[in-house]
Amino acid sequence: MIIDIHAHVYLNPLIKGPGARTPFLSAVQQIAVMDAKGVDNAVILPLVNSVPGSEPQSIGEILQICRNYPGRFIPFCNIDPRIGKRNAQINVDDFRYVLEQYRDLGCRGLGEVTARIPFDDPAVLALFQACDEVGFPVTFHTTAPTIDSYGLVDDIGLPRFERVLKMFPNLKFFGHSQSFWAEIGGDLTLEEKGGYPPGPVKPGGRLPYLFRTYPNLYGDISAGSGLNALRRDPDFGPAFIEEFQDRLLLGLDYCSTTNNMQHIEWLRQQNAEGKVSTTALDKILGQNACRLLALE
Repeated sequence: MIIDIHAHVYLNPLIKGPGARTPFLSAVQQIAVMDAKGVDNAVILPLVNSVPGSEPQSIGEILQICRNYPGRFIPFCNIDPRIGKRNAQINVDDFRYVLEQYRDLGCRGLGEVTARIPFDDPAVLALFQACDEVGFPVTFHTTAPTIDSYGLVDDIGLPRFERVLKMFPNLKFFGHSQSFWAEIGGDLTLEEKGGYPPGPVKPGGRLPYLFRTYPNLYGDISAGSGLNALRRDPDFGPAFIEEFQDRLLLGLDYCSTTNNMQHIEWLRQQNAEGKVSTTALDKILGQNACRLLALE
């Protein structure tokens, strides 16, 4: 079974983001992509806040899509931690009762968290604690303070995120975004952190350290950021995959019908060339997601 851990799907998408040629994908369009690539199931990550150009989605819309196309989609829920209180006054009770209802409705996790506030802000920590207590993994997007983008804010080296990993050792985090995957290499600049660093991976990257130190960290390899991190260095990438084969998750992250994500094709090519084992390939394409989301 092949599972796409990162999809954004609408019943009737209408709004195009700045510079986008099309809106996000409808369920019919997403299924066409899945069928073309041999993907069995996709996790729908609702968009609920100020991501540029996104139409806010209700859990009702997500669950309706899942009902309309049984066996094709897996629902996540999402909450913007910036609720109607001062952040320092927000606590786990503000989120737990809602997450419990989402869980009872069939949701398997939370994300994609994209709020532009510090990774270790009290509101974010309260949301993470609630996810921990409810049993939801968390998919997040991160950015840096000087980068004008959405996402939980952290510095080079991901020190705030490391604090969170220590605080919630049983909470599973699915890392995603340019500012996450750029940390695969050392000597990172702010410009590189917000983009797609090319060429050989320099020693001393923060991600290998974090993966080795914190077993609750997982890698969502979706979009250009995840694929670039794995294929920019033909020696480092396959070695990283083999070492962390139990912790990497296939994601595509189609945001437009004009996207052409090549994750599956590249992974299969690496397998055909003997650089990535069949065992690792099968885990990344679906077995890891089945285990983590209790789909088996």
